[in-house]
Amino acid sequence: MIQNARAVSMPEVYRPRVPPLALELAFVAWLSLAEAKIFERLLFSDPASSSFVVESVRGVLAGTPVSESWQHRILAPLLVSAMGGASLPAAVAFFGLTLLAANVLLFVLARRRTGSRLGGLLAVACLGCAHFALAYKLEYPWDGVDQLLFLAFGFWAADGGRLLPIVPLLVIGTFNHETILYVPLWLLLSGTRAHRIAGVVSAALIGGVIVAMRAWLYRGRPDLPNQVFEEALPVLGNHLHVMHNLRALFVHNWPAGRIHLTLGFVGVVAGLATLAVRAGTMRRAAVWSLVVLATIVCFGYVNETRHYLVLVAFWVAYVSSGYGARTRSRPAAP
Repeated sequence: MIQNARAVSMPEVYRPRVPPLALELAFVAWLSLAEAKIFERLLFSDPASSSFVVESVRGVLAGTPVSESWQHRILAPLLVSAMGGASLPAAVAFFGLTLLAANVLLFVLARRRTGSRLGGLLAVACLGCAHFALAYKLEYPWDGVDQLLFLAFGFWAADGGRLLPIVPLLVIGTFNHETILYVPLWLLLSGTRAHRIAGVVSAALIGGVIVAMRAWLYRGRPDLPNQVFEEALPVLGNHLHVMHNLRALFVHNWPAGRIHLTLGFVGVVAGLATLAVRAGTMRRAAVWSLVVLATIVCFGYVNETRHYLVLVAFWVAYVSSGYGARTRSRPAAP
């Protein structure tokens, strides 16, 4: 009896329980920091490339970007400027923040869809490995925002895509990069009349805003003596690179030791084409992706691997959400 009374009278030690999600997010944050440090060496160690990124930020804000087609991309430069002006430390910090935000967003959404923390961590690992594999000598601040937008878009598309939730992404993307036009493209490939109408309307509105902003904010070319300025297409404003890219893929990459870029591009096109001709849930995503690759051949540079990051973000989110649809009946992770 005395022992029992003594046991009852002993005060209990309160030990706060840290929620598992908080620990998981802390791990993702640590992983993101390590990833950002590696990318800092890959993307910001070359003075010429780093200076060009900083000049691009400054040029957009001043109305004198290297290309008039960049002028509407004001969102990311404004955010970089708010973090310390058009400077290399601010660009590096912004890259790290967007990388962290992308990993956290992907982990949280994939964890919710798969019902397991392992599914979320696997999605983050896939995104990081693909990002490393596609690492280019530089990335612009709007590339980081693009990854966030297309991660969210990938989950939205896999869920069947109600129209209202996608409006904020369209608004944000309009002031970030013309890649946001890939979202109306997805709507146009839909089988529903409402989505196709929304695709036409949103594409027209976005295109109109982009053209208007370029005309309103652009003041002229920057004073860069060694810079080669391309001639832009009339009305469209972007630059056409079809012949340049075809020569790179099938002529110049081979002797220059970049054969892996050609084989990778051709292999991805072949894989997507195979999915596109087969009936199934992946068909629409495959057709959409082939059109995206076609626009890169037309207006981008096939060897500039940062262009493919939007596709990677979309597919990692889309596949993660598809896996979640098959396992949604399982109990969620604690």
